[in-house]
Amino acid sequence: MTQDTTGLGRFRVRIFSHDGGFKDADQAASSVEQLRLDLEAKGITLISAEAIVDSAKQRSSGRFSLLIFCQQLLSLLEAGLQLVEAIDTLTKKEQGPSQQKILLQIQAGLRSGLSFSQALAPFPKIFSPLFQATIEASEQTGGVADALKRFVTFESRFQALRSRVIGALIYPALLMSLAGLVVAFLLGYVVPRFSVFFVDRLADMPFMSAVVIRLGLAIEAHPMGALLLTLGILGALGLTFAQAAARQWLIATASRLPWLGERIRGYELVRIYRSLGMLLRGGIPAVRSLQMISGLAPMHSRSGIARVITAVSEGSPISVALEREGFTTVVSERLLAVGERSGQMGDMLERAADFLDDELGRSVDRAVRLMEPIMMVVIGGLIGGIVMLMYLPIFELANTVG
Repeated sequence: MTQDTTGLGRFRVRIFSHDGGFKDADQAASSVEQLRLDLEAKGITLISAEAIVDSAKQRSSGRFSLLIFCQQLLSLLEAGLQLVEAIDTLTKKEQGPSQQKILLQIQAGLRSGLSFSQALAPFPKIFSPLFQATIEASEQTGGVADALKRFVTFESRFQALRSRVIGALIYPALLMSLAGLVVAFLLGYVVPRFSVFFVDRLADMPFMSAVVIRLGLAIEAHPMGALLLTLGILGALGLTFAQAAARQWLIATASRLPWLGERIRGYELVRIYRSLGMLLRGGIPAVRSLQMISGLAPMHSRSGIARVITAVSEGSPISVALEREGFTTVVSERLLAVGERSGQMGDMLERAADFLDDELGRSVDRAVRLMEPIMMVVIGGLIGGIVMLMYLPIFELANTVG
């Protein structure tokens, strides 16, 4: 008789049995806890379980927020709850199906005797190796709450900086979009109707005026073609920069520009310092910490990070290795040297990141204030130039008649 799986979830599990050893399989069950009980009744131990979620359902159920999870878990732990109790509370509170399944699997892992870091291991896309290593190091000292507090501080500051940078780009993007719509209206509607008076005099008018009028007439004659061409160009650009290699190339190119390059370098250093400082303060060895943050560095900087790792593994101080490879500023170099002497390298990395963060924030604010009038001048010049090129044949015709 076929088992009715209506209403059951599917799980990709790793199990252990005395006769078959370790094995990976797909199982159907109403929950991870029920799956564990069913397997134990057969003499099989559940090692890990990961829900197999349909991609459409996964997209509609929302995204698991690591920062919110850490904040809520930290609040419960500081209130006196044990880790298993805190995870159980968050599981019952969660309304999203996919998020609840993740928490149920973490809960099942903890109840089966796994450590917190081991219970998080099946979800590397949600709980980054950086976070898992921080938790793993804290388990040796019993300071999971302290590790969560450090990670919440790290993630909050990084997200604030990223939001500040993205917010600074929103206004120019809106202005450019508005300017594009105005230019499209001028070329697609105004210029063709204006050009009926000069369509037989294109050869005699100024070159740029003739180009604008011919472009307007071509758009009027083939509106769908012009629309598809525009969408195709935008789509091609979007697909290009959706590739990691293209983004890395753009960042590397922008890093060579005088002012912008310094700001990008500062942003990268803030991320490296905060990540490295959090790991060192969590008790993770220097070489392992550097190896873990190497993935956070952009592609053009990873060879430098690799040389830093080699130098530190050979006995060189972190501050000297970072300075030698250009991962310091005048201020951070002094702070890291003090941290090396005092044994407080993690704290000094945090202070260096704070200093760069404040400096970068001021630079972003100044850039936004300066960018607004520049953008207005550029957009005004573009629109005004098109209008002037439209009227230029009239001025020449008036001079000819006069």
